Amino acid sequence: MAVAGLAGAVACARQPPPAPGPNVVTLIATDYAFALPDTIPAGLTTFRLVNQGQELHHGSLVRLRDGKTVADFQAGLAAAMKNHTPAPPWMGFAGGPNAVTLGDTTTATQVVEAGSYVFVCWIPSLDGVPHVMKGMLHPLVVTASAAPVAAAPAADVTITLTDYDFQLSQPLTRGRHVVRVENAGAQGHEVVIAALAPGKTLHDFIAWEQGGEKGPLPTGQWLGGVTTLDVGGHSQFATTLAPGNYLLLCFWPDSKDGKPHLMHGMGKQITVS
Repeated sequence: MAVAGLAGAVACARQPPPAPGPNVVTLIATDYAFALPDTIPAGLTTFRLVNQGQELHHGSLVRLRDGKTVADFQAGLAAAMKNHTPAPPWMGFAGGPNAVTLGDTTTATQVVEAGSYVFVCWIPSLDGVPHVMKGMLHPLVVTASAAPVAAAPAADVTITLTDYDFQLSQPLTRGRHVVRVENAGAQGHEVVIAALAPGKTLHDFIAWEQGGEKGPLPTGQWLGGVTTLDVGGHSQFATTLAPGNYLLLCFWPDSKDGKPHLMHGMGKQITVS
């Protein structure tokens, strides 16, 4: 019996260590600022967005290539908005947690490479000014790490972003989901999930958008997603859905005409049962 006990103890001691999980980084969003660490290690990272503001907020992770700085980012963004042109090619879009209703929390998980980044909120206020132009940005340095990259959590649904559609590997159902998002389009895309208000449809939301976003918003709770991904990019997010009607939306400006992709048909109404 003692020998058997010793053998069991040795076997337990030889068990491999548990697989490392993602590094968790919390972003506190307020009107109009982010609070988060200035530096994080590279690797699999879960960005946890907590909306403590009075408006919708998200966290869009923008990579600054070619040695560009935050000052370059601000100047490049101002020029692109003034001239209605796409963002400079040295800006890369690496995803991040998409919009949640005030008081709510959401997550997005992805592998982050070493480099210089800035977290941005592109969502406009009622005056039409994007939050980034009100100072809602935060520089982030991602340092190289010698640690092995952890495996991403298993996803039960995949949403493929195309020009201009959302393709679901299977229908979303009630309960919690881990959703993988892949951009298979020819330009940047995002996905955000919003619950529809009772009696409202996608057509009501499009009419509200085309009408200058005036009057009551035809949605209820906003449930996160993944902010803009470059072509070929991928990320994951977790969400919990109750039975009801929801919208999948992409607001990213089109590379040809600058209109939100929603205006090109990139909005989908789904029913969760």
